This record gives sequence, C-alpha cells and structure tokens, in this order.
Amino acid sequence: MNDENKNVDVSRELSEGYLFRLPRAYFYADYIWPGLLMSPERLDKLRDFQFRPSDILICSYPKSGTTWVSEIVSLIVHRGDIEAVKRKPLHERVPWLEMDNEYFWVRFYWVWQLFGRLLGIGNAEENEKVGTSDEIPRVIFTHLPLELLPKQALEGRCKIIYVARNPKDNAVSFYHFHQMARFLGQQKITWNEFFPLYAVGKIYCGSWFEHVLGFWEFSKVNSNVLFLKYEDMKKDLVSEVKRIGNFVGLDLSEETRGQIVRHCQFETMKDNKMANRDGLWLFNQKVSKFMRKGMVGDWKNYFSVTQSEMFDGIYAERMKGRDLSFQFELSTED
Repeated sequence: MNDENKNVDVSRELSEGYLFRLPRAYFYADYIWPGLLMSPERLDKLRDFQFRPSDILICSYPKSGTTWVSEIVSLIVHRGDIEAVKRKPLHERVPWLEMDNEYFWVRFYWVWQLFGRLLGIGNAEENEKVGTSDEIPRVIFTHLPLELLPKQALEGRCKIIYVARNPKDNAVSFYHFHQMARFLGQQKITWNEFFPLYAVGKIYCGSWFEHVLGFWEFSKVNSNVLFLKYEDMKKDLVSEVKRIGNFVGLDLSEETRGQIVRHCQFETMKDNKMANRDGLWLFNQKVSKFMRKGMVGDWKNYFSVTQSEMFDGIYAERMKGRDLSFQFELSTED
C-alpha cells in the first residue's frame, strides 16, 4: 500500500470508483469537483467576483469547522442578536460562493423559499431584514483552494477567515460526509478505501496539506487574513471569538461575546435547526448527522496503528520546515 518514502499508493480501480460515484464529476485546475453543485463556468466566473470592502469570506478545507465559524461570524456581524439569526437558516445568512445558482434544482429551491414566504410560511417581513442591511457585512463561505479564489480576494479587497482542523480528525469527518452528502454521491465506501484517497488528495478539494499550507503562507503576508485552528476554538472559544471580532473590526462587549459563545457551543448548534443544515436536500442526515461529534481525537476510533504511523510519516514530510502545527488530541486539563 505504500513505498519506502511513506507515499500512499492508490489503485486505479479505487480512484476510478470514487470518480464514478461522484455525480457529474469533472476536473478543473487538476482538482476533482462535484458537478451536481458547481460548474466549470461558475468557477471561471468567480475569478472576477466583485467584493465589497466590508465582505467577510470564510475559507476552509471541507469539514474543518466551517459551519461553526460561519455561525460565530454571523452572530458577530449581527452584534450578538441571537433572535435575528434565528429568523434565517445559516445557508441563507452565509451562502456558498461556488454553488452554481443557474442549476435548475438550485433555482427551484430559492423559488420554493420565496413561495413559502409569500404563503406566510415563516415570518417573511422579519426574514427579509436579516443580512440585507447595508450596516451588516456580507458573509460568504468557500472551500476553494487559494489559487482559485477570486482575484479581488487575493488582492485584499475583503477580509478572509481561514479555519483549519488537524488532518486525522478532518479525514474521519470528511469520510462520514462523503456517506451522507448527496452531491458527493453518498459514497458506499469503507474507511480503509477512503483513507488512501484522502492521504494522497485524490478526492473533492484535493490535498489537505496543499489547501491548508497555501492559506497559512498567505496569512503571513496578508493582514486581511485571519488563520484559525479548530482545536484552539475547542480549548478557548471565548478568546477565539474575541480574536474574530477584533479582526472584523467589531469590538463587542464581554456580555455579547458570552452570549455568542453560549449559542455556539457544539451541542447547542447541533440541536439548532437554523445552523445544523437540517432539512437541506443536499445532506441525508439519516445516514450521518451534518454536525456529528465535533470532538478532537475521534480519529483514534478509525485509524489502525499502521494507518496512523503511515499518516504520521506523510505529515512529518509535508510539514517539514513549516511553522505550523496541530494538536491531534486534547487532554482533560485543556
């Protein structure tokens, strides 16, 4: 399965099987993309996407804490107004940049939402207030790698918040995501089959190492980029919320930050239908919850000793000489 350089070998059959199960899969810039949600035309157009100076772009490799950070940032820009964010689901408050809204099913979804408001399903008047005020910064999220970001984002025309998670826990979470995400084909794949695909980056969004390290280096030369770690948020969410607020230029009171922290605890968000992607057709949460465990160290329940040692070798090689490290478990003292 691996050579003397600790490089994982992925068979052609395994790689082709993954692509076959991925609905309308295609390659763009040497990355694998799920064509059910995003088109090459959309990715082309995004290069010229126009940002406002107040915009906040949340970036991440999938399953790194994107939803968590999105809810936190949404609350921060609404000055901790929990009732306001409860009036719209998170996917409307923080839309997905690369989703192609020209697709029929996507347009149908938004039309259905409009009909719901016209028919009085939900409070249409209040819904329209959330996220539309010029005083509230626009928040968007993306899983695009650094080199595919819109040119204006790379030029510093908006603020970028990047969140990264240790790759072992990320791998396990991404594995379960592949089983429940319809746009990824709800892949009937075992952990032993998924592991080598993840390790070499022959999956949607490519290599964790390339994605994370690209943004890490970018954050060191661009003051408009804030780099967060999932594990730091688990250890001290209060401090991280304060960092985010200061970064986006909103100095919140200690009381407001406390409200945000309480609202954004994992168990609270897991039960919050406005934040946990409940009811979205994209995800079959009967297979696996979108917000599953949220713990640090769950990888130990999946990685075999051989797989762990193999991945440790890859990690050591890819991170050599980098001033970036991750925690793979948290002690009870933390």
